[in-house]
Amino acid sequence: MKVLSPRNWILFAIALCGALAALLPASSHAETAQTPGTESSAGGATDAWLVTRGLIGRGMVGDQSGTALMTPALGVEVDETRQTVDQTGEVLMQVKLWNETVGDDTVHIEVATLSPSQFEVSFWLFPNHRHGCTMYQWTLYDHGRALQSAFWRNDAPVLRLAGAADLPQDLYPDAVPWMAFMRVLSVPREGGEGAIHQQITPYSYVGQNVVAHGIEPMSVPAGTFSALKVTAQVDITTVMPTWPRFVMHVVQPVIPKNILYFQSTPPYRLLKQQGATFVGGPEVTTELMRYYVAGAPPVVVSAPVLPHG
Repeated sequence: MKVLSPRNWILFAIALCGALAALLPASSHAETAQTPGTESSAGGATDAWLVTRGLIGRGMVGDQSGTALMTPALGVEVDETRQTVDQTGEVLMQVKLWNETVGDDTVHIEVATLSPSQFEVSFWLFPNHRHGCTMYQWTLYDHGRALQSAFWRNDAPVLRLAGAADLPQDLYPDAVPWMAFMRVLSVPREGGEGAIHQQITPYSYVGQNVVAHGIEPMSVPAGTFSALKVTAQVDITTVMPTWPRFVMHVVQPVIPKNILYFQSTPPYRLLKQQGATFVGGPEVTTELMRYYVAGAPPVVVSAPVLPHG
């Protein structure tokens, strides 16, 4: 599915702040981030598994790649989503996504079909016992040939640049899958809160505030569920850490939010997403179309709808 990147929201926020710049005095205030820790928990064994699995290395950039070459392991649940433009109904992408386990980590894999000839393959390596991401890679293909690729590894202690501020320990790449917003909540129910810290340059990161609201029934093509509403919004104080707080209070409410609905019980599937994924982009809706176990016939079974409260 379309991954959520804060970069364009940040540009919007910076432009908005710039309009107020002439009215404001300079400030010496600066925030201090957590000292980063060592992010790679499984080391070379995990890298070897990723190479064998075809997620990194030569297999990702060959001339004979295709969506059929990246298939889920037998026995794992596969979710299929579709993202459409609200105004026209045009389908932007269709995605197969699933999780696989390697050591103490979870590998989240997404294969997104953009057109008959173009597709994307992405993966995120998540530690199971803490927040943050260890590794990420995205590759865009056309007719089986790699066109563009991005790789990110969270080795902040090694790669820290002179003069740059410390990055948070629970760091994520610029792009994250929707499931990450459920993952960072303090509790997966109403009142749960969390934050995603995404690295946007070698020197800086931006935070997104994530809040869980109430539970409501929801029907999507995959069935009827009890849905937990979650909102995500860029934290302007991480974009402009030296600006006065009263300015941030003016700017923060106008930063757009993404609205996400997750199944309110395990495995907390993404049911629906609403909102633009970048400034100036169309309003889109992502919905869960079906889910099934790899290697078994696809069967859609609606989850029970829980009572409110």
